[in-house]
Amino acid sequence: MKPTIIVIGSSDVIKLGLIRSFGESGYKIISIHAVGTNKFKMKPLDYYSKYIRNYYFVKTTNLIDLLIDKCTDEVQKPILLPLSDNIVYLIDQSLSKLSKFFVIPSINGQEGGITRLMNKILQKKIATEVGLNVPKTWEIPFVDGTFIIPKDIEYPCFVKGAISYKSKKKYQKKCNNSQELNDLLSLCKQVREYDLCVEEYLDIDKEVGIMAISSITGCVTPTIVNLLDMGKGSTNGVSMRGEICSMDNLPELTKAISSFLAKLCFTGICNLDFIESEGKIYFVEVNFRYAAYGYAIFKSGVSLPEMIVNSLHGNAFGQSGMMSDRHKTYFNEKIGLINVVERSITYKKYREMTNHADILMIEDSSDPKPHKMMRVLIINYMMNCVIRKIKAIVTLIK
Repeated sequence: MKPTIIVIGSSDVIKLGLIRSFGESGYKIISIHAVGTNKFKMKPLDYYSKYIRNYYFVKTTNLIDLLIDKCTDEVQKPILLPLSDNIVYLIDQSLSKLSKFFVIPSINGQEGGITRLMNKILQKKIATEVGLNVPKTWEIPFVDGTFIIPKDIEYPCFVKGAISYKSKKKYQKKCNNSQELNDLLSLCKQVREYDLCVEEYLDIDKEVGIMAISSITGCVTPTIVNLLDMGKGSTNGVSMRGEICSMDNLPELTKAISSFLAKLCFTGICNLDFIESEGKIYFVEVNFRYAAYGYAIFKSGVSLPEMIVNSLHGNAFGQSGMMSDRHKTYFNEKIGLINVVERSITYKKYREMTNHADILMIEDSSDPKPHKMMRVLIINYMMNCVIRKIKAIVTLIK
C-alpha cells in the first residue's frame, strides 16, 4: 500500500509538478496552499489537477494544527513534502510533534536540524570541507543594532541574506565598493534584513541546479539542470526555461555532493544551486526541498516519487529509472506569460520557447484543467496590474 503524499507550499507550479509526478505513479495526494490571508480571489493552478484528493487553504500560523486535525492516517503515516523555505522551517521546528503522525525529511530526525543548516555560511564551510569549489565568503553579523563588516572584504562582492527562510531576494545586490555596501546595509537595517552573507563577485557563465535524494543508504543525483532563462521583474530569479542533462560525465562532482549530504546527515529530497565561472563549477547553496524543475526531471524518465519514498523509509534506491543521454528542455508557461505581460519578453518569444520545449510544466493532455485555468489566472494578473497602476496615479495626483 502506497502512503498518502502531502505537498505544502505557495507556488502552484512547483506543487503541480510534484502532484502530477506522484499522481501518475499511483499515489493519493493532499495539497495544502499556505497563504497570508483567508481572502482567496483565485484558486491556484494545482487546485484543478485531477490527482488531488483533498485541498486545503491555510494560514501558516494554523498549518501544524491543520495537519494533525485533517491529514493523519491511522493505517500508514503520510509523507510530508514542504516546498518553500518558510514551510520547511515551520515543519522542522515542529518535527517532534509531527513525526508521531507523518514521515518527514530531516537531519538525523532532529527537530531544528534543517533550520540550523539553512545558514549559508555554515553550508559553504561544509561544502569546502568535502572538496566543492566555493566562492570566497564573508559573514556580516548584526550585533547590538550594528552590522560588523569584516575588514578583508574584496570588491566587487555580492550580498545576500545568510538565513534562507528569513531572506528576501530583492535585497540581494552586487556592491562595487564600501559605500554601496554601507548603503545596502542601511536599507537592510530599516527592513530588518539581518545576518548577511557576502561572496566574491564572479562573472556567471551558467547557472546550474542539481536535485539530490539522500538517505542513510546513500545519495542519488540523477541529473544536472542548466538554467537557460530566468524570469524577470516580479518573477526575478525563478527558472523559466532549462535543459535536463545526465550527470554521467561528472563523477567528481557527484562524489562531492554525496559526501556533502552524508556529512549533513540529510534524509529526503533537496536541490543544490551552482554557478559556472571561467570553466569552474562553484557551490552556491542547498535548499532542503523539491525544486521548480523537478517535474521536468520526472518527465525525462527519472522516477523521483519512488526515490523520495525510498529515501524517507530508509530503503535502497534501486533502479528507479534514469534518464537517457539525450538532453531535454523544459519551459514554465506561467512564468513566460507573466514576463510577456510585464514586457520582459515578447509574445513571439514566448511562442518560440513553448514550441521548442520538450517538456511543458503546465500543459498536459492527461491533466488539462490547470492549463485551461492558467489563461484566467493571467487575465486576473493583468487586471490587478492595471488596478495597481491606476491607484499609483491617483495617489500621485492627490
